[in-house]
Amino acid sequence: MLKGHELTYYEERYRLTGRAAAGLAGSVLLVAIGFLWHLPVIFLPLGFGLAAVTAQGAGVLDRARRTTAFRADEAGITLGAVPDKLTVRRGSRLFIPWADVERIVLYPVHPRVPGARAAVRCVGVQRRAAAEPLQWGNEPAPGCPVPRVPAWATRMITGWRLDRARLAAVTAAVAPGVPILDTSTDPLPDEEEDDGRGDSAPEAGPAA
Repeated sequence: MLKGHELTYYEERYRLTGRAAAGLAGSVLLVAIGFLWHLPVIFLPLGFGLAAVTAQGAGVLDRARRTTAFRADEAGITLGAVPDKLTVRRGSRLFIPWADVERIVLYPVHPRVPGARAAVRCVGVQRRAAAEPLQWGNEPAPGCPVPRVPAWATRMITGWRLDRARLAAVTAAVAPGVPILDTSTDPLPDEEEDDGRGDSAPEAGPAA
């Protein structure tokens, strides 16, 4: 049972997974090869730079630092930057206040990767119809069966874990008007009913 301050926030951080560890090993290997080949000293900074870029591309640096993947608190929901995204858009950090949140959505997607068969769970935020558009990434999230879930407001649950029970407990405490929908088990919401709720802000706790 959650007590005291534990009811005011829920946070998950990225972890160093096998893929990220492989990226780290590759970065170290690049530097080691440079020493073994006795490259001129002038090339060593280039080697370190290349290794750093490789590590960043594999998400190693962010995972090793255990950066925030997902957070729900009294102010709203924060979706952390995606470690293996080198692009600024979509993969960048996003904060959504409770006043703009219609519901939290859990849904499965099949990655567009050759040989990938298992579905990956995602978490997304369905924004209220009256909410202002995001800076970018307002197109519908691929694979999400619920409307008004922008691509930028979703994250694959990879490299971190989601504790639904704790998320539900914290959400009930700080934003009791916001439901959690799991499209794998729960019936999908009626769009007309959602449109009717669009102008009524959910009840939320005090701002942090």
